[in-house]
Amino acid sequence: MGPDPGRVLSPTEFVEECYAFKRDHAPESAFMRKLMAGRCSHAELVRWARDAHYYTEPAVPNVAAWLSHAPIVPDRTIYRALAQNLAGEMGYIKEAEHYELYLQFLRGLGVSLEEVRAHLPLATTLGAASCVGYFCRSSFEEGLGAFGLAVEMQVPGRAVGAQVIYEALRDHYRLDRQTLEFYEIHVEAEDEHGENAMTAVEWFARTAEQQARVRRAFRWSVLAHTAMAEGFDALLETKAA
Repeated sequence: MGPDPGRVLSPTEFVEECYAFKRDHAPESAFMRKLMAGRCSHAELVRWARDAHYYTEPAVPNVAAWLSHAPIVPDRTIYRALAQNLAGEMGYIKEAEHYELYLQFLRGLGVSLEEVRAHLPLATTLGAASCVGYFCRSSFEEGLGAFGLAVEMQVPGRAVGAQVIYEALRDHYRLDRQTLEFYEIHVEAEDEHGENAMTAVEWFARTAEQQARVRRAFRWSVLAHTAMAEGFDALLETKAA
């Protein structure tokens, strides 16, 4: 049985519930295991990078749509914290726009934008991107669940996704720092962005109704992202991990 929809959890209880769901639905991806072990061929890396473009490209519009739903609360600092996430994504704080850095990553792999646009992405990649976009455009609470918690929140004791990918690409695939800047800056940003989402829970997941909306979007998004990671197995030259 799932959580009692009529019971209001404390912010700590609610976040712990989210942690547990994420742990229980961690992806089992042969592709990601092969990538981390440094055994992917260049062709496999290119297939993955082309496909992941279709998840990365809509990130800024999705975050902007989410913030446009923000309700008014007395503590204005939460708006600054969440808007800082968007400003960072758009290149207004330190580094270039994150999407431009992803294109830089593609160029470092020898992949042109024209080649990416000719690529037909996996249904699971499109599903994860569409899931986040749908909830970010539905309500602030649903965007908080689908993006703020399912994507940004890091589970204690579990390896941080961007860091694991960055270190694998850096250590095993002879890619220079410019090529890897997209992943390097996400290693730096993930803890801060996750903390901002946790603060948002205290303000925007207070009632049973709010928690139900956040929970539904969070769980759907976690499942969609798990499917995306496992879907990358279709990019392997062999099914062997």
